[in-house]
Amino acid sequence: MTKKTLDPPKPRELDILEMPLSGLAAYWLSLKKIQDTRKGGKIIQEEQAATEEPYIRHLLDIVSSALPEEPVRRLALAKERALLRETGRKLELMSVALLSVARNENPRKTLVAMLSLFPFPPVKEAEVMEAAYQLPERIKRGEVDQAVIADIDHAVRPEHLILRLLHYVLTARREGKAAVLPLLKNARSLFFTENWSLLSDGFDPHFMEKRLCAQKRHLLASARHKMRMATEMALGIRNKYAYEDIFRIARSYMVD
Repeated sequence: MTKKTLDPPKPRELDILEMPLSGLAAYWLSLKKIQDTRKGGKIIQEEQAATEEPYIRHLLDIVSSALPEEPVRRLALAKERALLRETGRKLELMSVALLSVARNENPRKTLVAMLSLFPFPPVKEAEVMEAAYQLPERIKRGEVDQAVIADIDHAVRPEHLILRLLHYVLTARREGKAAVLPLLKNARSLFFTENWSLLSDGFDPHFMEKRLCAQKRHLLASARHKMRMATEMALGIRNKYAYEDIFRIARSYMVD
């Protein structure tokens, strides 16, 4: 596996999948306030260079361009679809790993199921299996940081996520599900940590499968809703709407 697999996780300030709708609205409203304060400044370009959240970075890039509004909307929609497809696949990778442990399946079967989610697998089965089996010894020798390998996060590259998930599966297979609980403090995905807790409490595979499917569907639908709101607020800032009107856009996407 590449060196990036071992890089320490970076803290996320923004995450459309898990942040509340109100938090995302507050982000755009604060951006509008700064823009109004710094007349003539390039706040949008500066923020685009500073943020790592992929959809927000893309939005900031296209609304600061000279493109007309209609192409901007098309490009926002294209990025939305691409990111939701990729995020959905990563949530499915986590689901496969969780259900594998719930059903006490062979780890190789788990890996094959994960790789089958890709038209072109990002890693070779034999290589990732060998790397996963070597991890415990490499961790003992201090060559690999346990906290990094235990960080399950939908923002990491697919090949890294597969290896990390396989590490959880193999640990549970060798030492039991309870042995995995200390690792969870390093995982940033609430989807994974919350469902592993249920798994450890003995919820049966049938219930887990239904819950994982429903939760994944709701998370992606919520992310789509937040992306649509972000697009409208970003365009409102681009069109120099008043702060109160940007706020009206945000409230239109909220229940209360």
